[in-house]
Amino acid sequence: SALDEFILSDADYGYGRKKQRRKVILASSSGWRRIDGVGSDALPPGRFVAGTTGTPIGDVRIIGVCIPWADARVRYAEEKRKKWEDHAAYLDALDAILPKKAPKRTIVVGDFNQRVPRRNAPQALYDKMQELFSSRKMTFATAGIGLAGKRAIDHVVLSNDLTAESISVVSNWHGKRRLSDHFGVIVDISAK
Repeated sequence: SALDEFILSDADYGYGRKKQRRKVILASSSGWRRIDGVGSDALPPGRFVAGTTGTPIGDVRIIGVCIPWADARVRYAEEKRKKWEDHAAYLDALDAILPKKAPKRTIVVGDFNQRVPRRNAPQALYDKMQELFSSRKMTFATAGIGLAGKRAIDHVVLSNDLTAESISVVSNWHGKRRLSDHFGVIVDISAK
């Protein structure tokens, strides 16, 4: 069914429950198996979903993330956080979730709330994010891409057995109307 094409993160992402809103949605016309909507209790809630889907190159594990921005739950949440606290906690929890050895046929995709190369994030958090993936021989396919002078914070990270054949961006504007505060990223991926 059409519902089998989508997997969703939990609705609670730290600002109260809004049943119709999700931070992470993954879609595949092949459907999903091995679905994980939590990742770890250590992750800030509502910002993770993973599943395995069939593709022309075989099964691929896709991990959708929404790493909290610098001010996540700093001002308006019931449980107040320090600036970058949820971001750091997310990176630590993701490090515990991902296999320690280089994973095969794995893509991590979503809102990383950091630019690559670094721009505004604290150096220590940028280094932590880079080490998390480089230690697993995973690479940012979207490093350095941008649109209208702005670099992406939405990224695609690939295991070392996958390669990006092409990368493009989709404007977040339709005429004079802004559709999102993020522009879109399209990456065509193949097996090495």
